[in-house]
Amino acid sequence: MTSITSANTESSLLGFKNKEAWEKFVYHGEIPQGVRKLILESWQRCAQMKVDPFSREIARIIPPKELIVRKKRRQDLLQTAKPYIKTLYKAVEGSGFIIFLADEEGVVLLLDGDPLEIERFKRINLVEGAVWSEKEAGTNAVGTAIIIGQPVQIVGCEHYCATQHSITCSAAPIFDGEHKMIGILNMSADSEKVHPHTLGMVIAAAKAIENEIQIKKALEDIIKANAIMKTTLVSVPEGVMTIDEKSFIRQLNPKVAGMFGLKEEDVIGKFVDDVFKCSPPLSSVVEKAAVMDNVEVIFENGKNTLRYTIKARPIINEEGKIMGAVIVVHGRETIHRLVNEITGAQAQFTFHAIIGRSKKLERAKEIARTAALTNSTILLLGESGTGKELFAQSIHNASRRKGPFIAVNCSAIPRTLIESELFGYEAGSFTGANRNGRPGKFERANGGTIFLDEIGDMPLDLQAVLLRVLQERQVVRVGGFKPIPIDVRVIAATNKNLAAKVAEGTFREDLYFRLNVVTINIPPLRERKEDIPLLVEYMLPQISKRLGKKVIGITPRALKCLQDYDWPGNVRELENVLERGVVVAQGEILDCGDIPESVLAGQYTTPVQQVELLPLAEIERRAIINTLNRVPSIVEAAKVLGISRSTLYRKIDQYNIPYKED
Repeated sequence: MTSITSANTESSLLGFKNKEAWEKFVYHGEIPQGVRKLILESWQRCAQMKVDPFSREIARIIPPKELIVRKKRRQDLLQTAKPYIKTLYKAVEGSGFIIFLADEEGVVLLLDGDPLEIERFKRINLVEGAVWSEKEAGTNAVGTAIIIGQPVQIVGCEHYCATQHSITCSAAPIFDGEHKMIGILNMSADSEKVHPHTLGMVIAAAKAIENEIQIKKALEDIIKANAIMKTTLVSVPEGVMTIDEKSFIRQLNPKVAGMFGLKEEDVIGKFVDDVFKCSPPLSSVVEKAAVMDNVEVIFENGKNTLRYTIKARPIINEEGKIMGAVIVVHGRETIHRLVNEITGAQAQFTFHAIIGRSKKLERAKEIARTAALTNSTILLLGESGTGKELFAQSIHNASRRKGPFIAVNCSAIPRTLIESELFGYEAGSFTGANRNGRPGKFERANGGTIFLDEIGDMPLDLQAVLLRVLQERQVVRVGGFKPIPIDVRVIAATNKNLAAKVAEGTFREDLYFRLNVVTINIPPLRERKEDIPLLVEYMLPQISKRLGKKVIGITPRALKCLQDYDWPGNVRELENVLERGVVVAQGEILDCGDIPESVLAGQYTTPVQQVELLPLAEIERRAIINTLNRVPSIVEAAKVLGISRSTLYRKIDQYNIPYKED
């Protein structure tokens, strides 16, 4: 709101001296000297609007219903202004002043003052509902303040209408938080009581009203923002909390409360580090203006530890002051899923997707869950169709790895391309290569997991390269010389007997030992037939939905047929049989007639491979014998086995292996 200008507070004597000037302007249309610029401009506006300066019917009164509507529209202004008007009146009580509040169009909404003065001012229509705009009442403090948007004091003959020449009025506009005029505060009395301090009092009161309105609006905005924030926090899938500039918790959503087993009412207002004990401390976001981007944090939660990924940002105002922070807590599975979506690597399964409750399967899942929290290499052993990749993805999603999950089928990649696929290549390495070169699967899996499926089919010479990568934790691209450091967790899988392949000399012994750190045996379906009902219950709705059919169950005798079969193709074969059944089913329930005759008869043609379990010493002995039989010299045998010549001689003696060097 604009402060008082000298033009608006000139001596009150001007009001009396302006009688002659007013007459010159009104009677003769002359531009008189000695009249304040804002008064002269107001007179000119009134003349253009054809306001009658001699009319005794000024300031028309609006209908009562319209006054009610206007008061309701400015209810907040009225409620806020009433106490200030009362206080202002007490300061001038008995001195002949009246005080009133008008809206932004000059309509009087509220009036207070000495009762005798209120009655006297009724003669010029200064009452509730009267319109004191310049158009309706000529030059006056209310109407002119509306036009110029500033406080103004008008005395005696400065008023355009003669009926007001005996009064003085002082008015100041009231603005909202967007600097939009919402009302006018005015004090009026007989003109001989004019004093510059009167306008000062009006300005101070108007400013106080204005400030309180803006504070109320700000509080309303804060309440509204908090309500929106609370609704948003409840809706988002991540755990979210806010802390203030002193690191005290102000808000947290049900998700984060559930992740830590907390109750919102128990932690609001507490110091964040007292509730969430971790390193780095969450208070560092405020204290050091630290930014956390997908930082994995270990939280101490009683006797247990919880691992979550944190994104945090300090809240900084326009002056650069830290006002608090927003902290987002992600579960590891969420982070892995986001990373996989970005890289195109799909690790969509978790341990919840491994269906079954048999002891052997539960044991395999127990080992997998434990191993997932380490960086150890894992070897998955199981027949085709048992779900080795399902286990691999679940391990990755339960791990601390934030990078992608990259799957490689070692038997599906052509022999000539497998090295470049795994380790990448430099520009110009071979015909048809990308001219900029390309990173391999190991580089793409950096920070994450690489799943080497069918590892038993990897060529022998490439096994040596893989062993070096696992030992040195770096790759060299095909056609390149520069080692590239990598941080990759390796999960390998096979349906072959690697021990036998080592004995045959088709799989390196040292690579076998390098991979065989944590071995997980995934049981075939024939060894966990008690899980078949659960698998059918899980698969049937999904298959039906995919095929657009309504098959909702299976008869007991059909289920028994499935349980009597040995499933050489394991879970994959079961899924195929169920899909075939859904396709041919005539009703909503699968029966024996919907199941292939080969399954009903318990026949299959694929031989079940039995994995022979041998002591490591026997595996090593057989590998040495097989290699010595295949290569012409000790030097080449040691090279194939990945050990030194002296070590090979020692092991020949240790295992009493008959050997005669040519």
